[in-house]
Amino acid sequence: MIARDVVRKFVLLVVACSFLGTLFFLYLHYSRTGSLPVFPFEPDKLLQIIAGTTVIGLLAFQIDRLLNHLLNWKTNFLLRFLTGFVVNVALAVALIFFVGMYYLKANVELVWKLSILFTISILVYEIFYGWFFSYRYYAVTQVEQLRGERWQLELQFESLKSQISPHYLFNCLNTISSLLYKDSHMAEEFIRRMADTFRYVLSNQKQKLVSVREEVEFVKAYYYLLQVRYEHHLRLEVNLPKNLLETRIPPMALQMLVENAVKHNAISKDRPLLVYISAQDNTFINVTCTKTVAIQPLASFRVGLDNIRNRYRFFTDEKMVVKDDDKFTVQLPVIKSKPRETKGQPATDRARMAL
Repeated sequence: MIARDVVRKFVLLVVACSFLGTLFFLYLHYSRTGSLPVFPFEPDKLLQIIAGTTVIGLLAFQIDRLLNHLLNWKTNFLLRFLTGFVVNVALAVALIFFVGMYYLKANVELVWKLSILFTISILVYEIFYGWFFSYRYYAVTQVEQLRGERWQLELQFESLKSQISPHYLFNCLNTISSLLYKDSHMAEEFIRRMADTFRYVLSNQKQKLVSVREEVEFVKAYYYLLQVRYEHHLRLEVNLPKNLLETRIPPMALQMLVENAVKHNAISKDRPLLVYISAQDNTFINVTCTKTVAIQPLASFRVGLDNIRNRYRFFTDEKMVVKDDDKFTVQLPVIKSKPRETKGQPATDRARMAL
């Protein structure tokens, strides 16, 4: 592949130099005679000029490749441009004078005309060479860099998602273990419901985003599993506008917040826990829970929050907000759906879902 690219560049350069040499020949003939050459015209001189133009072109190309390693276009653009121009002009003029005066016995006027033509041509060549390099750097190199960064984010995102399912399964198995000693029939029903929730987990494991509506339905199913354990001492309410139900959210983000609220608060008849999911100005989804008595270390609580925060960073520049006052609130930024998914839905139309 590399050899083919080198051959292609070489052929293009030879063709371009041959065309340029032909133009030089036509100009020199016209400046000397006042008319364009007609057949038969001096083929030896035409071939000499084409050969000289090709040799100088190949040398200039190789010199520019060498200078690219010594001087960086990005950091020293003007110096790199002037260096390439001066070195190539000096080499071209030296070759023209040496070959023209000592080998071809050309007159001084012809040598100077060729030197001026090559100087102008090299100036144009260096301008286009610098422009092409700048285009290649900013339009190709930058794209490759962004592609690499996105690939790293993809790996990070997949790593974050892989932490979810095992954690969720572990907590469900703990609940089943406790139910087996209390009520085997309820344990059987619990397993059925758990299977339903796991269908959601497995079907969305490779999804970066799901609709808020799907996530809310999953949270409702998960809430049933929690009620088996905590009965009416745990209460969950959801009050979201319809238009927000069609926006997007990382899978299991709401479930993790509900799970964290349950895991980090002691829940009993004397200390009930309320979790409330609502909206704020159609820009944030708030998950608020009351406080009872903390039963898990704060560092453990931050693991789930960091997971959600890092996943949100993949999709939006808006920051997730955590407020720890008399109640604990996590504000998740709304990730807008495609326009066709939300078009025509009134922002003030709210659907209250009390569980």
